[in-house]
Amino acid sequence: MAALQTLPGASLMVNGATPVRDSALTSAGAELRFANGVTLLAKSNAEFDAHSQTYADTGVVRVNW
Repeated sequence: MAALQTLPGASLMVNGATPVRDSALTSAGAELRFANGVTLLAKSNAEFDAHSQTYADTGVVRVNW
């Protein structure tokens, strides 16, 4: 919970989701560079806990000339 008070008597409260206890966050990535200036990148993130699993993947193709 965060609180910000700028004027006497006025306040702003921000409540967010409570983080899960006993969770694991994993991340792995790979990069493959070719001689012709092309680069392939892949990254994968995963979060595991007792009630859910979340996955996020990213792929990039980069060309330099």
